[in-house]
Amino acid sequence: MTSSVSASAGGMLVVTQVYPPNSQHQGQQVCEGMQTFSRAHLLAVGTVQIIIGAMVFLFGIVTFATQPSFMVSYSGFFVWGAVFYITAGSLTVAAGKSFNRCLVKTTLGFNVVASMASGTAIILYTLDATIQFCYYCPYTNQMQGVSGVLAVFQLLEFIVSITVSAFACKATCNCCR
Repeated sequence: MTSSVSASAGGMLVVTQVYPPNSQHQGQQVCEGMQTFSRAHLLAVGTVQIIIGAMVFLFGIVTFATQPSFMVSYSGFFVWGAVFYITAGSLTVAAGKSFNRCLVKTTLGFNVVASMASGTAIILYTLDATIQFCYYCPYTNQMQGVSGVLAVFQLLEFIVSITVSAFACKATCNCCR
């Protein structure tokens, strides 16, 4: 830390302090865990979560409008799952831009919820893709294919949310007091 003192002709005293970039941020002590969390490319990961949430919602609308499936459309997962993913992604992007510890803890909580929801969705979409509930319905094979693709999206969301949760836990648990 460097400081300088200068006096003006009018008798005013000006004190300037410069903090090193890795030890202080906006007057707050930033610990090593928070620095690791901010360097983890969370902006891109949060964007992926938002895109997965939008894809789940849009594919869910198509599935519900074309041929409602027993497991997915009637459970309403395409709505509430998409809300969880978009919220978790938005918080991940915000935490990637900020060093706010409370925001990182909120990101951790929402990503844990998103990982539990995606774990449930993996089971639902896999069952929906493998079990044929309606033998005489049109577009059954196509909708099973859509459910298979959505199961892959759910697996991706599960991996991403677990990864973000691990970074956030490391950032908040290994932080200085």
